[in-house]
Amino acid sequence: MYDIHCHILPDLDDGPSDLAASLEMARLATADGTHTTIATPHGAQVAALGGRAALEERVRSFCQAMLSQSIPLKLAMGVEYLLTLDLVREAQGGMAITLNGSRYLLVEIDFQQWPPYTDEALFQVQLAGYTPILAHPERQATIQQSPALLEGLVERGVLAEVTGGSLLGDFGDTAQRSAEELVRRGLVHFIASDGHSPTHNRPPVMAAARAALARLAGEETAHLLAIANPLAVVQGGPVTTPGPVQPTRAKGFRWFTGR
Repeated sequence: MYDIHCHILPDLDDGPSDLAASLEMARLATADGTHTTIATPHGAQVAALGGRAALEERVRSFCQAMLSQSIPLKLAMGVEYLLTLDLVREAQGGMAITLNGSRYLLVEIDFQQWPPYTDEALFQVQLAGYTPILAHPERQATIQQSPALLEGLVERGVLAEVTGGSLLGDFGDTAQRSAEELVRRGLVHFIASDGHSPTHNRPPVMAAARAALARLAGEETAHLLAIANPLAVVQGGPVTTPGPVQPTRAKGFRWFTGR
């Protein structure tokens, strides 16, 4: 599997506070079946702590630490940005840090509010040459109430990434129902761990979520969202939009119309 959203770097944002915890996250990810993780610290902390150059050095240093511990996880660089007008200006200047140097840009919207500039900001990011990937839309209150909002964005070329734990109920029933509904509608392009810690609080694992996704939408969709599409991001290639999940009729019953 390929994890395009993970807060694995130590002492940077709200992820692990020290190197030992980061290394344990890497071990867990590898044991769970993850081949490559994109480190995606929050953009505000990246900017405050030296920007792109400092982040590149942090990634290099952590790769060396994993090598010294014989941890085979591959690591790439990215950032998770809050969607703001400042991000639009950064994107227009060609300065936004994408996922592994691709055109894909990971963005999140405030969990509770739907800023009035949301549609226009995403459009301007696209005009600047980036493809936005919306992080954890199933946990955004407005989308939970109105999934058609995400449908409109996807129709315009915005991609969506659901946190694997949402499919398992880790963020409560509302987020789980929202995640399942978005998958059924064919609006989800990736699952990711959004890992923050080596403990039960958002560990960097995806296998159980992939299995839940297979039960919900079929193995082909699970493969697409956990492997093929995130690998396309890592490689800078095209992403496939899944179709809506087709309802299945129970076998072994005869249906009568009453006529």
